[in-house]
Amino acid sequence: MKLIYYQKNKNFGDALNPYIFNKLIPNFFDEDPTSIFLGIGSILQFNFPKAQKKAVFSTGFAYGEVPKIDSTYDVFCVRGPITAKKIGVDPKLAITDGAALLRDFDFPIKQKKFKVSFMPHHQSDCYYDWKKICDRVGFNYINPLSPFLEVIDAIQSSQVIIAEAMHAAIVADTLRVPWIPLKMYPSINELKWNDWTSSLDMQYEANYIKAPYNLQTTSEKIATRFNIDNGVLLKGLSKAHFKYNELLKRDRFIGKFQKLAYAPQFLSNEKILDNKVEQLQEKVELFKSKYCSIHTL
Repeated sequence: MKLIYYQKNKNFGDALNPYIFNKLIPNFFDEDPTSIFLGIGSILQFNFPKAQKKAVFSTGFAYGEVPKIDSTYDVFCVRGPITAKKIGVDPKLAITDGAALLRDFDFPIKQKKFKVSFMPHHQSDCYYDWKKICDRVGFNYINPLSPFLEVIDAIQSSQVIIAEAMHAAIVADTLRVPWIPLKMYPSINELKWNDWTSSLDMQYEANYIKAPYNLQTTSEKIATRFNIDNGVLLKGLSKAHFKYNELLKRDRFIGKFQKLAYAPQFLSNEKILDNKVEQLQEKVELFKSKYCSIHTL
């Protein structure tokens, strides 16, 4: 059975899959695409044409076409109640995100070195120098593409996490570090945030700050805004005007960003979390009893 997760980058949330599931179900997964294990992430909508059997474990739905759950699916649990409703399975299968299994991993206790840490969404990280901004406001910057154990260490070493990346919040919550949700652009998928938070009886209430960048390149923005095709002087003035506006936007953003340290913090109820982790562990054992009997674990 092949372990399936999003692998086009080394994003923290996706990278948790082999770490968690190879530890809990050792010496089991291989590269056979005819039998697959769908783990952590919003991957239910993807097409797996070679798969004759699809084991679903804490997976989420977030966008695209809703999959038809037929006899090829063996749904052990999903990320939350929204996913369960979308794909039409028993609401009891809406447990929580599989990253919560980290709660019972034996991580060493860390000294709180950072008052506030910020972890952007991996796409946001590509568009801006967040470390520079964090250094300016006194926050610790966590790169979402860093090795996952380094990210976990940084989360544990923080008093609070400002999370644009959802798995920064999930892992922080799992390890009992308060978190503050941030949304910087409209395309951030609130459905998956609501799916996870509702699984733990929380309500997603993001702090919205408009991002200090645009997804177009600087040259494209200048050309679009001023229709620059001729005139060296006009082009120079346009660039100067654009740079001035960008500096103003950045300074306004920095002021709002710094104030996030005082925004309301979130942390799920510990009894609810522990109950959900116990349910996930039961599902791991159920999976092993069904699929691992012929393997040496």
